[in-house]
Amino acid sequence: MSKNNILLISSILTLASCGGGGGMGGSSDAGGGYGSSMNTAPVISNSDMNISVQENQTSAFTVNASDANGDSLTYSLSGDDSSLLSISNTGVVTFNSAPDYENPTDADSNNIYKITASVSDGSLSTSKNFEITVTNDTSDDENYSAWDGNLISNDEYSPYDKHLASYGLIVAGLPDVTNSFMENIGNIANKILAKNDSTNDTDRNLLLSNFLQYKVLQRVGSTGMSSYDPPLNEENNPGWDNINDNYEVVDFIWEATQNSAEDEKTKAAQLNGILEHLLHTITLIYDKTFTSWGYEDSSSQLVLAMNEAINSGYYDPTGNYGDLLETDPTAYKRIIAQEFAYWMILTGWDLKSSYAPDTSPEWTIQNPTELETNTPLAFALFNDSIAGILVNPTKDYLDALTFESIQTTTQTESIDVSIEANDYGSGNVYVIDGTQKKSLVLEIGTTYTFNHSSNHPLRFSTTSDGTHNDGSEYMNGVTTSAGVTTIEVTENTPSNLYYFCQIHAGMGADITISN
Repeated sequence: MSKNNILLISSILTLASCGGGGGMGGSSDAGGGYGSSMNTAPVISNSDMNISVQENQTSAFTVNASDANGDSLTYSLSGDDSSLLSISNTGVVTFNSAPDYENPTDADSNNIYKITASVSDGSLSTSKNFEITVTNDTSDDENYSAWDGNLISNDEYSPYDKHLASYGLIVAGLPDVTNSFMENIGNIANKILAKNDSTNDTDRNLLLSNFLQYKVLQRVGSTGMSSYDPPLNEENNPGWDNINDNYEVVDFIWEATQNSAEDEKTKAAQLNGILEHLLHTITLIYDKTFTSWGYEDSSSQLVLAMNEAINSGYYDPTGNYGDLLETDPTAYKRIIAQEFAYWMILTGWDLKSSYAPDTSPEWTIQNPTELETNTPLAFALFNDSIAGILVNPTKDYLDALTFESIQTTTQTESIDVSIEANDYGSGNVYVIDGTQKKSLVLEIGTTYTFNHSSNHPLRFSTTSDGTHNDGSEYMNGVTTSAGVTTIEVTENTPSNLYYFCQIHAGMGADITISN
């Protein structure tokens, strides 16, 4: 080797030892060095941070992590609910105890468990937030199922000889109650307690679980307790004290019979009686389930809403329960709160005007619009804690039910209709009882026969002047023949109708349907 070559190699080595330009001896953390690599943080590759798992199992999910440098990884959990879960050395996340949907233990008690998963290579670490939603498993829980349509007849709830269960709520009937009436109650309970697209599963299941915990039983009898002879008590009805002492009971639902008061022997009254007392029983368990519904808690949302209605003059319980205020103030607080809850729910469902239409000092609000306008606290409470738990059974469904125990006698009435020239305009008009275009009041339970000229066939509509005003003919319960039109007025008949001539416009007037 020549001297010049030796000098050239020596110079290269000297330059390399100075570390300039990324030489071989650089730090392992320096970028671009020959024979070295930069340490990078681990990567968590889970794309879904919102996990859903069913209750009653410990498995949750796996944190998928990797490290480009091939370093060993360690896993850890932190966050609001981290103490309730564990993570393995391979990233498998499990609950320490299988979660129970009906009894959530997360920090917010809403069945959403919030954790932060971290992965470290000993030097650098990466974290991601996860939410684990626990869902309800009802596949093997018959107690939360709708009533199947079959009544059970035995002495399990003696002295009641027939019963059913709707989502854990027991409905038991005394021997004189008809099976069909029990079936109506069971079907209505199924409607009210069912799930729908708006259901808050957490709150609903808390309520249903308390039906079981408190052994809630809805009692059903006929006509009224005062009508029973001998009286309802343990002496005459063995088991009476056991039910009243060991089950959560509040009111009876009374089946109307021919011995009932006349105002009870209507379909509307029967439906209202079922709704009222079912809701009394259900909201009694609301009181035991939700702090917002404390009957005797002056700061609960229910009591605040009730006081708003009282102070504004829309709810006055003193007429019916004023005496109780003096004799049993505790019972008075519970009863007026319970009654207020029933009125609020019935009105929020827009059923009050149909099944409890009378305006009285106790509750004067008729529909949801008035509820929102006049009692905003009650409207808010209804939307917050009723709409997501209970379901409106709907007027259409309720009106389609029948009650065989109410045997009403159909009344008939004949109305003669003549024709005269219009005293106040052109053309002809109908005349009834000497009055042109007379406004009529027709009563539910009566069949009316209109006798008229075949040249001017009388018909009915829900719009003024019927088919002459882009309306349609009302034909439910209506039969026609030459010169005769008959209408059967029932609870299902619209509250406002019009009679009109099928051929000529402007001949008729309005009809009001009355109880």
